[in-house]
Amino acid sequence: MKKVKNKLGFLTLALLLGLTSCDDDQQTLVAELPQEAQQEESVEPNEEMEKVNTTFNITIMNTVNYLNSIVFNTHSAATEPGPIPDAGCFYEINFKAVPGTKLSFATMQVISNDWFYAPADGGLSLFEEGSPATGDITDKIYLWDSGTEEEDPATITSVAGGATAGAPDDDNTVRIVETDVTDAIKVYLGYDDTTRYFTLKIENLRGVNAETNPVMLSPGLVVLHAQDNALFTKDEADRGLGLAKIAVQGNPSDLHGWFTETGSDGAPLRLSSSFTVFAPGVVYAFDSESDPVFMQGEPMVTGSGIEEIAEDGNNGAMFDYITNDLMLPAAKSNEVMPIGPGGSLTFTLEVPEGYKLGYNTMFVFSNDWFLAHNNSGFDLFADDGTPVSGYGATEKTYLYDAGTEIDQPVGFGPDQAPFQSGPNTGAADDNNLIRRVMEINDLQFGKGSINSATGVAGYADPRGGYNIVRVSVEPN
Repeated sequence: MKKVKNKLGFLTLALLLGLTSCDDDQQTLVAELPQEAQQEESVEPNEEMEKVNTTFNITIMNTVNYLNSIVFNTHSAATEPGPIPDAGCFYEINFKAVPGTKLSFATMQVISNDWFYAPADGGLSLFEEGSPATGDITDKIYLWDSGTEEEDPATITSVAGGATAGAPDDDNTVRIVETDVTDAIKVYLGYDDTTRYFTLKIENLRGVNAETNPVMLSPGLVVLHAQDNALFTKDEADRGLGLAKIAVQGNPSDLHGWFTETGSDGAPLRLSSSFTVFAPGVVYAFDSESDPVFMQGEPMVTGSGIEEIAEDGNNGAMFDYITNDLMLPAAKSNEVMPIGPGGSLTFTLEVPEGYKLGYNTMFVFSNDWFLAHNNSGFDLFADDGTPVSGYGATEKTYLYDAGTEIDQPVGFGPDQAPFQSGPNTGAADDNNLIRRVMEINDLQFGKGSINSATGVAGYADPRGGYNIVRVSVEPN
């Protein structure tokens, strides 16, 4: 990089000398022109040389959210999928999760038009102060109205043809019917420290033969998520993604399909690869063809700050390298602490016209992974010089391995920043090249291997990917 800088300095000097000699020639030429032409010639060069800077507000949001989707459909006394008509029978769902995860589920009260049992819209936190939440959680479960059909005993789902016969509800919002369901169902959470599996049991306490308030439970869906409102938002209309199909027909297939849909490259379109936080980051601007801070397929440049930010979340060295060595515009995040799902890193950056955006922040639950744009950066200005705005920079974002430290399973490595005894403690990587992370083995939630052939990290990128970040730029 220093060689490049010296070459740039030489070119700058040559350019200044050239401008001086051109100015001398121009003075001779101007003296021979009419007065009107002299004025015109003296204005144009100044206009061409004038550069206007634009200040951008840049936001890097941690979009980690949907972490797994699991259908439950066969109860404890059955061998085939179906509802639970009898008291004492239950659905049992096993799943993995890590601290920071929330649980939501939906199962229909079949003896209704469109009611379902579910936790509050924020979901249930599966860990409390780092310890798994276990025991009877029925007091945190409500009976909800999906706002799909009017309640009518003649068209409830449990009667013949009822699943398709109800009239539309005058109130289309998802709302609470009952907050105390402890006489209808029992919901229990268990946890195995050895396997790290939770067990969720949803039991029918009354059955269809109860003289009053009979209960039948339908197949449903469990969703593990990091942010609130995974399935619905209280007092808002259903989103039309498949919850109503659970609430009216007891069929979770549509909603499960939405959560697990894949993009054009076969990677998840909405499910996040893993739970992680982002470290305080750096944004910067450059006008070269490729990013001057790092190059994919090459070792990191010594002193560039890649190792410090990718291993330990320290953005200071990279900021100094960009501003002092490369002499380019850069800014640290306004936030000085790591940000979790739903949080954002924010920056203010003044950029000359024609420059492109680069950024870097650590994928904290790793040994040396970082998020960044591809090496071409993101164009901050349109062809006509107009500053761009919006989320277009998201599709330029990828997940990279810095090649400085051996990788350990995401979220479980003793040499990863949240768990290590001190900075820079992991063993050196045999492959020291910066490369995209094209596969993540999800041990946190048990989804298995997630393949993203290009290392796509942006949320809901049409190619599919890891779904962990969204980048927005707005001119000030």
